[in-house]
Amino acid sequence: MPKSFFLVSLGCAKNFVDSEVIAGNLIKEGYTLSPNPGESQVAIVNTCAFLHDARVEALETVKKMVDIKKAPASRLKTIILTGCLTNYYKETALKKIIPEIDLVVPFKYAQLIPLYLRNKKLPPANTWKRTLTKNNRFITGSPHSVYVKIAEGCNNRCSYCLIPFIRGKLRSKPIEDIVFEVKALQKLGAKEINIVAQDTTAYGKDRYGKFMLVPLLQRISLVKGIKWIRLLYAQPDRIKADLIDLIAGEEKICKYLDIPIQHIDPKILRMMGRTATPEKIVALYQMIREKIPSSVLRTTVMVGSPGEGEEEFNNLLAFLERYPFERVGVFRFSPERKTAAYSQRPRVSPHVALQRAQEIMGRQKVQSRLFNRNLLGKKLEVLVDSYDGKKKMLQGRYQGQAPEVDGKVYVPNSAGKPGEFIQVKINGCGDYDLLGERIII
Repeated sequence: MPKSFFLVSLGCAKNFVDSEVIAGNLIKEGYTLSPNPGESQVAIVNTCAFLHDARVEALETVKKMVDIKKAPASRLKTIILTGCLTNYYKETALKKIIPEIDLVVPFKYAQLIPLYLRNKKLPPANTWKRTLTKNNRFITGSPHSVYVKIAEGCNNRCSYCLIPFIRGKLRSKPIEDIVFEVKALQKLGAKEINIVAQDTTAYGKDRYGKFMLVPLLQRISLVKGIKWIRLLYAQPDRIKADLIDLIAGEEKICKYLDIPIQHIDPKILRMMGRTATPEKIVALYQMIREKIPSSVLRTTVMVGSPGEGEEEFNNLLAFLERYPFERVGVFRFSPERKTAAYSQRPRVSPHVALQRAQEIMGRQKVQSRLFNRNLLGKKLEVLVDSYDGKKKMLQGRYQGQAPEVDGKVYVPNSAGKPGEFIQVKINGCGDYDLLGERIII
């Protein structure tokens, strides 16, 4: 009987990349990826532990696998837990919560999963070695638009964030290995490369002694067949003129920047442990708008963090009104026990934090619609993500739309293939999505 596995990937795009590496390692061992856990011998849950809700979701997902394993007709024999939760809880604690877990393994040792399945045991823990270089990644998502993780861990010490505790210090991949991976992905059909890490702008500091994001992007830009390179998770205090100049001048790099500022009030930024000051954030915003007038900017802000009163929140509102971003995501503060912010006071009530998040998103919806209206009548290059044959509807994105988090471009009465670039004239818009007609050249 063929060996098969079921894989659940929870959390962010970085975790999704990890899941594809796990899948690739198992496929190399002769396993096939199955969409049904009850028909698989192995179920792997790659977990997120960034917030309390994510940890609850992870444990509930594992419990669902346990229920499936216990079903009379189930073929499921082995349940494996990996990902961030394995660094948040000790293995003994996890197996106490869910005794039916067969293997708990941190992702940095995920190459041991095939070894465990082969031998039903692992070598001594002190012999384990982490793997960060070339991998056997198997693309489970869209082959034309892929994420490439350039580093693991983070050296920032934001007071609210668990990532350094969960994922450890910054560990950058070698440039040659990243370029090798991009070339391999291009051969599999990749047209768009989305660069991710906990902090992409910190890339290289640990390995090369200096920040190396610009040289890395220059190398990736030389890979034939790649048309779009998108930079995500860029910290504002490390975005310098050389990076902006490269984005402005390199045709392949999307005129799109994801810059999580988190807040603008100086007191809140200090309490958050953020190193970018309000003055630096404003100067960066102005430099990008001046050097790349067509740029689309995304940011993330956090509301309800300790010490955020009406004055501090109003400062954030005023900043977003004066310096508008095309895309804004909002998080509400979550008190996490293993962070410095857990002991900070005064806390903001969850109800007030929710109201503040809703107010920002309400204002941003108006801003987003105004931005979309400015695109009416314009011709955009669109990367086709999917095609609905019944509706005869194409769905895609232009450079100003990142996968998953931003809006879409819908093109009715048109046929096309995922991964194809087409020209579209925009003739309609909503709050976040665009509507257009294909231009046949």
